[in-house]
Amino acid sequence: MRLRLFAALVLCASAGFAADEVLSDKSSSAKIMALYSKTLAAAQKEPPAPGSIICIGSSHMQLWKSVKEDLAPLTVVNYGIGGSRMTQAADLFIDNLAIPFKPRAVILYEGSNDINAGTKPETVLANFQKIHRKLHAALPQARLYVLGVVPSPGKRFEKIAELKKTNELLAKECATQPWMKFIDTTSPLLGADGKPKEELFKPGDIHMLPAGYVVWKSVIAPVIVPAEKPFEHVK
Repeated sequence: MRLRLFAALVLCASAGFAADEVLSDKSSSAKIMALYSKTLAAAQKEPPAPGSIICIGSSHMQLWKSVKEDLAPLTVVNYGIGGSRMTQAADLFIDNLAIPFKPRAVILYEGSNDINAGTKPETVLANFQKIHRKLHAALPQARLYVLGVVPSPGKRFEKIAELKKTNELLAKECATQPWMKFIDTTSPLLGADGKPKEELFKPGDIHMLPAGYVVWKSVIAPVIVPAEKPFEHVK
C-alpha cells in the first residue's frame, strides 16, 4: 500500500514538473521525489561508465552545469536533486544514484537545506556518517569529496553559526579517513565583511550565479583533478 501511495505521489508530481524547474527545500516533497525518480530512471537507462566520478546533492549541486568542464579531463556525472537534504542522500542517493554504478569517487554537496529547516549540525553529521559508511562498505577503494555548505544571502545567512558548525563537524569527520576529503567551498564565497559576496548570487535568491561556480572551480578543481587524474581510465 505504501509503495502504491508513493508511486501515485511521484506520478502526480511528475505530471506538473518542468524539467528545468529549480527545486528548493520549499518545494513539496512529492516534487523533490519526482525529480529523484526521473533522475534515477535516466541513470538506469543510460548508466555512467564504471569508474566515473558521481556528484550527488541538493540544488547547488544540481545547478553546477559546468562541472564537466570545470573538472576536465575527469569523467564526471551530476545527479544533483534540488531541495534534498543529507538524510535523503543517506537513505536514497548513495544507495541508488552512486553505489550501483561503481564510481571511483563521489562528490557530495548537502547541508544547506538541512540547516535552513532547523536540523542540528550533529544530525547532519550523523546522516553523513551513514553515507560514508555505506560507500566504503560497498566500494572500499572509492574516494569521497565533501563540499562545504554554501552561505546563501538573506534569511539563510542568519544561521551562519550553525552552518560553520556543520562544516567543522564534516571536516573533522573527513579527516578521520584517508579516502575522504573536505573542501572549503564556504569561505571563498564570503567577503572581507564576513557576508556573502552579492556578485556571486542571483538577486533575491539563495542560488549562485555562474560567477559563484567559477569560485567553486577555483577551490575544487585543484584538489580533485590532480588526485583523480591518475585514475582516469574510463572509456
